[in-house]
Amino acid sequence: MKIFWSFARQVFHTTAIYRFNFWIRAATVLLLMSSMYWVWTTLYIQRPGAFGVTLEQMVTYGVLAMAFSVIFYTGPQYYMALQVRTGAIDTDLLKPLDFHLHMLARSVGEMLFRLGVLSLPSLVIGYFLYDLELPPDAATGALFAISLLLGYLVNFHLEFLLGSLSVLTLDIHSLSWGYMSLSAFFAGQVVPLWLFPGFIGAVAELLPFKSIFYLPMSIYIGKLSGAAVVEAVRFQLIWLATLVLVSRWAWNRVHTRLVSQGG
Repeated sequence: MKIFWSFARQVFHTTAIYRFNFWIRAATVLLLMSSMYWVWTTLYIQRPGAFGVTLEQMVTYGVLAMAFSVIFYTGPQYYMALQVRTGAIDTDLLKPLDFHLHMLARSVGEMLFRLGVLSLPSLVIGYFLYDLELPPDAATGALFAISLLLGYLVNFHLEFLLGSLSVLTLDIHSLSWGYMSLSAFFAGQVVPLWLFPGFIGAVAELLPFKSIFYLPMSIYIGKLSGAAVVEAVRFQLIWLATLVLVSRWAWNRVHTRLVSQGG
């Protein structure tokens, strides 16, 4: 674990160097939070009571999703693709840490930086500007934090699988763009899954993407409670265990091709 946190700390400090990038991201997060606030406020004026929760709950859901979006997409796919394309991935494979854990350490380091300097300050601002609701009790807040962590890990392993494809395709920008769009939609980042119609809603309920935004945010606002929360966390744990096994299996299968592509 000491080596793991050493790599995570290194990436944390590396991310902190790019201050211009930080200010751009901070402005983007605040703009997205403001957009969600006004979109849902306008919709509730037109159709009050049509969305299954109160306006305050829906605004909280949307603003939280935008504030926390920056911590999720810190996966290794672009780093892996770059390392494969340049042949520098050989140096990663020689590091004194399992490659899968090394990629997780890098992601954790960047995620912690974004959480501390982007998400949490944005939420403080959002609390005063948009009247964000707090969790009803400490237990709900703790369950939200657990679910958010599981959602992050589920998303990391999905992106690790995407990065593994770089061994076969070298360029994954188009694939990554498609993944980001698919993930944001089925994760309920903008529109909660309880508003999805018929067949699309049924499909979304089965996919792992809802672990990323929908389940944590629904727990936070109280849309899910009691046994439903236990079922939500169980769903996340099952998908996480599945994706850990699949991602490690996939990497073990594809990384042998690095002999002919690396360097």
